[in-house]
Amino acid sequence: MKKLFLFFFISLMIISSIMHSPKIYAKRGDTNSVKLFDKYLWTYYGSQSRWGVFPSADKKFERIMMHFILTCPTGGCGEWDYTMKVMARNHTGKLDSNLVDAPSFTIGGGARDTLKVSSMQTFKTKFNATVKKTDTILNSPITISFYKNNASPFTVSDTQQVYEAEYWNYYYSSTGVKSDSLFVKSDLLFTKGNRKAYKPFEIVLETEIARFITPYGKWFPKDWSYSWDYDITDYAHMLTDSTEIRVIYDGYSQGSLFTLTFDMIEGIPARETYKSQVLWSGNPTYGDPNNPISNFLTPKTMPSLNKEDMVTLRLMTTGHGFGGTENAAEFSEKTHMIAINGQDLYEQHLWRPDCGQNPVYPQAGTWYFQRGGWCPGDAVQYWDYNITEHFSKSDSVQIGYNMVEYTNDDLGKRASYILEGQILYSKANYINNASLEEIKTPNNAYKYRRMNPICRGQQPLIVVKNNGKSDLTSLVIRYKVDNEAENVFNWKGTIPYMNTAEILLPALEFPKVGDHKFTVGVYEPNGKADESTIGDMMTVNFTNGKTVNNSKIILTITLDYVQGYNNSIRYQIVDNEGYIIKEKDGFVDKSTIRDTTTLEDGCYRFIIYEEGIGDGLYPIYSGSTRGSFSLKDSKNTMIYNTASSLFGQPAGVYASFGDREIITFQVNTAAASTEEELLSTIVPELRVSPNPLVNGNGFLTVKGLQHSSSVNVKILSPLGRELYSQIITAGEAEHFPLDLHGFASGSYQVQISQGSFVLTESLVHLAQ
Repeated sequence: MKKLFLFFFISLMIISSIMHSPKIYAKRGDTNSVKLFDKYLWTYYGSQSRWGVFPSADKKFERIMMHFILTCPTGGCGEWDYTMKVMARNHTGKLDSNLVDAPSFTIGGGARDTLKVSSMQTFKTKFNATVKKTDTILNSPITISFYKNNASPFTVSDTQQVYEAEYWNYYYSSTGVKSDSLFVKSDLLFTKGNRKAYKPFEIVLETEIARFITPYGKWFPKDWSYSWDYDITDYAHMLTDSTEIRVIYDGYSQGSLFTLTFDMIEGIPARETYKSQVLWSGNPTYGDPNNPISNFLTPKTMPSLNKEDMVTLRLMTTGHGFGGTENAAEFSEKTHMIAINGQDLYEQHLWRPDCGQNPVYPQAGTWYFQRGGWCPGDAVQYWDYNITEHFSKSDSVQIGYNMVEYTNDDLGKRASYILEGQILYSKANYINNASLEEIKTPNNAYKYRRMNPICRGQQPLIVVKNNGKSDLTSLVIRYKVDNEAENVFNWKGTIPYMNTAEILLPALEFPKVGDHKFTVGVYEPNGKADESTIGDMMTVNFTNGKTVNNSKIILTITLDYVQGYNNSIRYQIVDNEGYIIKEKDGFVDKSTIRDTTTLEDGCYRFIIYEEGIGDGLYPIYSGSTRGSFSLKDSKNTMIYNTASSLFGQPAGVYASFGDREIITFQVNTAAASTEEELLSTIVPELRVSPNPLVNGNGFLTVKGLQHSSSVNVKILSPLGRELYSQIITAGEAEHFPLDLHGFASGSYQVQISQGSFVLTESLVHLAQ
């Protein structure tokens, strides 16, 4: 009996140490990766399908993440905001046929009524700001497939390569002003014809699992790349064994290189969907009184499969088209209703007010405009409605989707919605389970660049998800910097099942300079042992904000001008406690202001707002004037400057920051050394010559540095990524050779640092 008691006591001690030890962090399970597209080039409409070999149906996955990656090819990414959809296809094996128009030709598998193209290769023009002349880019060929065999009307009989036509090319002066134009004419015309034929087909059920709108990519250089990540765990029941995935691209010009990868993380999911059905799917017209959208959105009656399980209505809706009444549906804010058994019970406020805060910026178009359910260069957010309570009371439920009544008085400017409505039946696998979804601050990840860096003394921001059927009301959160001692925060609140919440942790202390790691773990949901430790911990890299050793901060703003709009620029300087130290607005268009603020040692955020059009200081409209801003200290140490060039575009493009830009910096006058104080009357200077730099060879010249300390020379990309670094003496810095052989043409930053003192100079490199 004593031995049994001793064993039981030791077991309890081990369990307790596992639950409370600051050194134990659970990691996610093993990952199975499936890649279906690998830098596939979208060119001209169409869609592509790939068969993926997924794990067998007996495998369970805690999380399935789909990574949607775009990379710019030679000639740049697609210029416009195109819709892309990812569909999972269920082949039923059943055949059917229908009488359809038999195409005379198709492009990328898609039929067209008419097509005007050129038999000769064509090109497009653009202004090259680096060499200040007009550049030309050859158009990629378009393959047309012909169907001329009446006995087999859907079999390709011939192909022909042609080129895009029927557009204007513009030629530019050395200042970028349009000086001439040329219309690129077509010499070939293809028409659909009027053949009819019965086309057999297999009944394939398609389910949209993700939707994305491409960014305005005209400014992005070759090899620019970004990944958008989707949680598609709810579709695990479709992604088993051999599964066909279809990706639809509606672009009408060259797009991007496209990569699609699925990471399947082993474990038990929080919500396990076992059946789903599409209720509505398509692109119906909105506002046509002769064919109201209600004809498309007929109510659907669905059975109650298991009254204990969760039933979710999922809507993916995006508004498209403008120029008609109310600029619907892209730029018209609407609130639609979800009806249960004929009664409107749930709202769908179809609007994205946050486009001006897109982390993918600046883009080369109206990316900052608020829109009907989407933003350029971002994933489409779906709406989930938990309608379980209605199914628990009845054997079946009628579901309706009632859109706001609307009439378009100009039907030539079509308003429409691309929409998909689904019903998901799923069971809960946990009662008490929480996971750490994101660390937003501090975090160096590109996705969070709008919010970072932060300073010591600021509060970290994390996102937690409740994966348990019980409301999450308490949580133990452990966090630390590098290998320092852990901090413990006992959070209390309410997070419903399958919902997330942002949590601010107590202020974080860390060294004032350098690169660091931040680790967070979440434990003991509702005071109980977490039923799944997968996804409880995360570690990210972060870097301190800019530090200056001078208390005088100088702001210079040159205001922009857009005809017909009042200036709406304002700015704030906010301290670490959130108090507004300074705030100003009411500026005059096209004026330049200079403002000096003396700050005590500490951390500050400079926030500049443009809450009118939301385009920052960089309007794209004809006849407008562009502005800029810079922030530095009185010793000329630059904190931020929008005048830097980006991707070979005109200097100042960083002023296209959307509806706000936040710059975090630290003032630390106590760190100034005795030698720096003695040299405070000398203003160090950095010069790069020649500039532009041709053939890769040049020199940097630095004057006024301390000779007792070494100097770090860096070459940075326009986004601040370090491309080159070398430690030299202050004497060598007075005339140091630069060698940029192997660097692509474009704009770079040359940075000299000595201790906490930093000098930066823009450099244009012209590779030969």
